[in-house]
Amino acid sequence: MNEISTNLIESLKTMGLAEYEAKVYSTLVLFERAEVKRIYEYLNVPKPSVYQSLKGLMDKGLVMMVSSKPAIYRATPPKIALRHLIEVHKNAEKSALEELEHLEKSNLEAEDSEIIWTLFGENNVEHSMEELISKAKKSIKILLPTEYIDFLSFVNDKDLKIELLTFGKDTSIASRYNLENLTVHDGQEIDVLDFGDLSKYLDSLPLPPEQYAKSIFIFIDNNEFMFVPPYPGKTKSGVTSKNPYLIGLVNIIAGAVWEHTPEVPLK
Repeated sequence: MNEISTNLIESLKTMGLAEYEAKVYSTLVLFERAEVKRIYEYLNVPKPSVYQSLKGLMDKGLVMMVSSKPAIYRATPPKIALRHLIEVHKNAEKSALEELEHLEKSNLEAEDSEIIWTLFGENNVEHSMEELISKAKKSIKILLPTEYIDFLSFVNDKDLKIELLTFGKDTSIASRYNLENLTVHDGQEIDVLDFGDLSKYLDSLPLPPEQYAKSIFIFIDNNEFMFVPPYPGKTKSGVTSKNPYLIGLVNIIAGAVWEHTPEVPLK
C-alpha cells in the first residue's frame, strides 16, 4: 500500500488544512471511503482528532458522509477539492487586499523621507524590487541583471516611460512585456573613459569588470530608488530611500550613466 508522503501533508497544510485534516483527507483518498476506526488505526492518531478533522473537512466541502450506520466517509475527488481550496484562498486574498489597501491609505504615520533603509537577503531585495516597479506612476529608470528581466512583468502601466539598462542586446524586451514606451541601453558598451577624470577612480574599484552586470538599480518617479551593489557574496544587500539629497545625487549619476550608454534598437 502506498504511504502518505510528508511532502503531500505539507502541501495541503500550505493550502490551509490543519495537519490532522491533511492526513485524514489523504487517508480517505487512499482508501476511497472508510470508517473512522480504519482511519485512526491507519494513522495511529487519537480517535477524537479524527472526528474533529472529519467535521472540519466536511465544513470545507472536502469530505462527505456516504453512510450513517455505520458512519462511512468519502473524500471529495482531489481535482475538485484542490480547486475549491484555491477558490477559497482567492476570495480570501481579494477580501484581505481590499481591507489592507484601505488601512494603507489610512496610514496614520507618513514615512520619513530622510530615512535610508537597508535591504538584507534575497527575498527582501526581490520584494522591494516588485514593490517599486509595480507602484511606479510616471517613470522608471532601471538596471537589471539578465536573470531579473522578468521583473518587468510587474509594471502596471504599460505606457509608462521606462529606461532599462541591461547587459546584452535583447531586442524583444518591449514586445515580450508589452511595454509601449521602453528604451533599452546595453551596459556592455559602456566606456569608462567617457567619464573623464572619474574613470581612473572607477578602474580602481576592487571588483572584476564582469561583476558589474550583477548590479540592481531601480529609480521611480524621480523620488524613490533602491540599489543593490554587485559585490559577490552569499547574501544580497542594498539600500532604498526617498532621501531628497540622495535622490538628487542618484539622478545626476544615473543620468550620466544612461547618457553614455548606447541604445539597443527594439523590434
